Amino acid sequence: MKPLSHFHTFALSYIILSILIVPLSVRALDISGYYENTFMPGYSDKSDDHLLDASKLRLDFDAGGSEDELEFKGNVNFVAYHSGASFDVTPYLPEYVADTLQSRDIPVVMTFEKCRVFLDNAYLTWRKSGFRLRAGRQQLSWGPAYSSNPTDLFHRKDMLDPTYEKEGVTALRLDYHWGIGGQVAFVIVPAQNINRAGKALRLATHISKIGYDVALTIHHVTDSTSLDPETYNTRYQDRQAVGLDFSGGLLGLGVWFEGNYNQMEIENDFTRAVAGIDYTLENGLYMMFEGLYDGRADSDKTPYPVVDWLENIYFGEPVTRYRFLSGVRKDLTDLVNGSLYLFGGMDGSMVLNPRIDASIAQNADLTLFGAATFGKKEGQFSPGNFAVTGRIRVYF
Repeated sequence: MKPLSHFHTFALSYIILSILIVPLSVRALDISGYYENTFMPGYSDKSDDHLLDASKLRLDFDAGGSEDELEFKGNVNFVAYHSGASFDVTPYLPEYVADTLQSRDIPVVMTFEKCRVFLDNAYLTWRKSGFRLRAGRQQLSWGPAYSSNPTDLFHRKDMLDPTYEKEGVTALRLDYHWGIGGQVAFVIVPAQNINRAGKALRLATHISKIGYDVALTIHHVTDSTSLDPETYNTRYQDRQAVGLDFSGGLLGLGVWFEGNYNQMEIENDFTRAVAGIDYTLENGLYMMFEGLYDGRADSDKTPYPVVDWLENIYFGEPVTRYRFLSGVRKDLTDLVNGSLYLFGGMDGSMVLNPRIDASIAQNADLTLFGAATFGKKEGQFSPGNFAVTGRIRVYF
C-alpha cells in the first residue's frame, strides 16, 4: 500500500472534521490587519555597515464566533524588502569559523526572497462540550519560558525578539478542557508519508493546593535541526521527547521551569531545560532572570565546533551548553514601556538588548530595540556588532 502524501493526510483531516461539524449560520467575514515597516541599520567593526528596510502587510480573516460551533480564522502576509535582501553572517562568527566555511565554499551570505506572499495561519475550529478540534495552519506554542521553549518542537524563537509572531504549522489538533487549567491535547503534523508525521501529546492541570500549573508533553517527530559533522549536510532522524513544565509562585517570586529529555536516532540523547524567576517591585519595576542548559551542545568551552555554529545559523540551536537572560522592564508613562535585557553565557560573551515599546496613536505602535555584542572573541556572541531596529505598526 502506498503511503499517504502530505496532501492526502491533510485532506483526510478535513474529511474527519466535516463529518463531525454541524452547519454554522453564515455571517459576514470580518477583515482586519496591520501594515508594518521595519528599519534596521547595523554596524560591525569587521565589515561595512548594512541596512534592512522591509514592509509587511498582514490581512486577518475571521468568520464565525463564540455563538457558533464552527469558526474560521487565518491571515495572509505580504512581505517586501526595499533594501538588499541578503545578509552576511561573517561578522557574527569567529574568524576560524568564517575561514572554514569559505575554504569549503559554504555560503556565508543569507539570502531572502525579495517579495514573499504566504498563508501564515488558516484553520477551522469546532467546539462542543469542552472539546475543541482545530485543522489547518495554526500556532502550537507550548511552555512558560521566555527566551526558549524546550517543550515546543514546532516553533523557534528569535532571541532578541522572542514575543514576535511565529509562522503557523499545518496540523490537526484535538483538545479537551475541564475545570481550571485541565487539558488534554493531541497534535498530528502531516509529513510526506504517515510514518513521518509529527505527533505530540500534552497533559496539563492546575494544582490548586500549591497554586501551580503543571504539564507533561510527549513528542515523536522527524528532526531536521542538526548537521552531519563531516559533510555539514542536514540529518533527518527520529526524535522522541518527554517534557515537563510548571509555573507558579514561591515566597513572593514568580517561578517557572521547562525541560525535556530527547531520545535521538543518530546523535547522542540529550536534556534541555530552562528555569526562571521574576519579581515586581512596588514602584512597578519588573525584574527577571532565566537560565538555559542545553545538553545538545558539544561543549561549554571555546572554541566551539564549526558544525555547532552552522546549526546556530540555520536552526537557531545554541552553540554552548549554558546561557542566561536577565532583564528589567517598567512603564515609563501610560503609553510607553521600557526594558533592558542582557543575554550571556559561561564563555564571557554577551548581548545588551535595550527596548522601547510605545503607543503613538489609537491604532499605531512603535517599537525600538537594539543589540550590542561584547566580550570574548570566540564566544557565542562575537563582539563589535551593533544594530538598532525600528518597527512601526498601524492597525486597521
